[in-house]
Amino acid sequence: MYRCHSWKFPDKLATDIDIKELLERYQHGKNELDNQVSHIVLFEIIIDRLLLVVHGSWHFLYEIQAKLLPNTIDSASTVNLQTSLSIGLVVKKYWNKLLHLFSILQQHETSRKRSNPTPSLPVRSKSTVASEKQCQTIETSFGPCSSCLKYQEYVQNSSESMINLCHLYNLPSSLAHHRCSTSTTCESFNDMSHWIDSQSKDFDRLSKHLEYLHSTLNKTKQDLDSSEYNSKQLNETNHHLQQIIHNEKESKKKLEELHEQKLIEIKKDNDQYQWNLNEQLKLLTTQKSNLEQRLKEITEESTSRGEQIEKLG
Repeated sequence: MYRCHSWKFPDKLATDIDIKELLERYQHGKNELDNQVSHIVLFEIIIDRLLLVVHGSWHFLYEIQAKLLPNTIDSASTVNLQTSLSIGLVVKKYWNKLLHLFSILQQHETSRKRSNPTPSLPVRSKSTVASEKQCQTIETSFGPCSSCLKYQEYVQNSSESMINLCHLYNLPSSLAHHRCSTSTTCESFNDMSHWIDSQSKDFDRLSKHLEYLHSTLNKTKQDLDSSEYNSKQLNETNHHLQQIIHNEKESKKKLEELHEQKLIEIKKDNDQYQWNLNEQLKLLTTQKSNLEQRLKEITEESTSRGEQIEKLG
């Protein structure tokens, strides 16, 4: 089994990712913020799976070339893409491998036509067809052999996935148009070239659209981070204001208690002062009564002495 690292989870192999568990984890819920995060993660998972398909397609083409045309493999074809996580680089490598393989096949077909202008297809027996599964040569590679049919079937199946992705993102598909105009099971080299050209156009559309989605997702993440930061700042400001209000309430409460205590002390002093005044008033009243009584006695005594003096005179 071909192994490559996951684009979404670089520390894991793409084939080890549990898609079912991820889909259950990032389901649509009631929290709008969680739904936005789930939407972003699901888009990234789609990119990750598409990149796995491209990785597998590149490896499939490499295996075909290694088995059918081992002498045509160059040093660039042996580059291991398992650790590559760049979408553009992986797609470019796959497309270059596809063009390289078809260029070699076209050269061999041209050479074969020059060496044999009127070729005749050999009669194939069951044993010959069975042997094609194990051995494929340049002379038999251009006939409707099982390997070619399997390769065309693989290209058509992968193209179906690409067409579905184009429809999913509301993108035009050159493959869909080419599929409608093609009805044969075994296609010629020109048909396959046209098919690959259409596939390349759809690859470019999907790659550009995925880059756009990725940039949009990054912008959404940045906006989300900015919103979270602003929300955090607002929460801190609100907490600070609440603390200020609480402190003011505490200060007001202490002032009210101090004011009430002061009023009690003033009232107490006033009551004491009032009591002292009452006591002084009572004392003065008593003294006044005593003085009036004394004055009356002195007046009576003076009158009595005056009468005595008059009698003596």
